[in-house]
Amino acid sequence: MRFEIEGREYELKYNLKRVKMIEAAIGESLLGVMVKTNGCLSLQQLETCASMALREVEGNSFVAQGKGREFVEVLIENEGYTKVLEIVLEAIQRDCPFFFQNA
Repeated sequence: MRFEIEGREYELKYNLKRVKMIEAAIGESLLGVMVKTNGCLSLQQLETCASMALREVEGNSFVAQGKGREFVEVLIENEGYTKVLEIVLEAIQRDCPFFFQNA
């Protein structure tokens, strides 16, 4: 799913490297957290998962983490926790099939 922030279009994109970065930041396995919480990430976890995977649609580079956190905070305030969580979980399912093999 794509969304607009400050007149630019962004999306979330996950890969093994991004997942490892997220896990280092949250101090736990991402899949473990999702299972333990039934997918209801804390605000901090949600912000980390979204900000570290945020990239501009037209570019191939990810948004700097500080700026990404600012954007995600605005997105949560404007769209709500549930909508942002939905975007994150859908993107993880789309981009990380290795989590869900033989499930």
